[in-house]
Amino acid sequence: MASVLPFAGTLLSLLLVALILSVTWITNFLFSRLVIGAIWKRNRSLAYEVSSVGGIVIWTAGVLLTLPVLGASDTVVSVVILLVGGFLILATRDFASNWFAGQTIKKIAPFKVGDWIRTPSTYGRVVKIDDLYTTLVTPENESVAIPNGKLTSDLVVDRSGNGPIKVPIEVDVPSDLGIATVSMSMGEITRELSRKFSDIGEDSQPEIYVVAHSANSVRIKLMLRITNPANEEEAKSEFRQRLAALHWPEPLVPPP
Repeated sequence: MASVLPFAGTLLSLLLVALILSVTWITNFLFSRLVIGAIWKRNRSLAYEVSSVGGIVIWTAGVLLTLPVLGASDTVVSVVILLVGGFLILATRDFASNWFAGQTIKKIAPFKVGDWIRTPSTYGRVVKIDDLYTTLVTPENESVAIPNGKLTSDLVVDRSGNGPIKVPIEVDVPSDLGIATVSMSMGEITRELSRKFSDIGEDSQPEIYVVAHSANSVRIKLMLRITNPANEEEAKSEFRQRLAALHWPEPLVPPP
């Protein structure tokens, strides 16, 4: 009879552990379904992150509840709680960082949907600002999802917030070519393209500078103003085509 009692106690403990884990599984399942049903259509990335983090917390709580049942001492339970707490902090760090950064972006609004922004790693038009990610579409029509935490820590340049942008173009010309003649021709092309790609007036003067020179060539830099950053490459290409169509004693070439 004495040997039966410990066995019965062990069996009862195992059944209780199985019950706790079963309730934990059901709770996690219901939580995931609730989150997906409530958030998925509005924000898939947030639903996935909340479901994952919630699942970790629920299973952690369930496992911790089984320790006293299995006879773990208070010291062991405390150590496990500390270890699990540290793990949860590491596991949810990116989620918390991106979520708080997303709220900051929405409240402060350093940029908005429709703006063209440049980051150290990409350049494109903002099409969506979620709680966790901001989505850009690049000039190559590729979608890029950037964690909001990265956008608040990196340098972000908004190219749509202050009217027309200036597109720099540099060209090397032979040093014996008349700079005044070249500048006049470049200025006329710049004015025509600026009127085409932006709404500046007829009297707007182009910005043309000599930035470097050597015995054989002079490097000229000009600023072409356009309204839509999406047209930047098209404007550059058309400028070079028009410049190449002019007749010069020697061809003009872009700098290396």
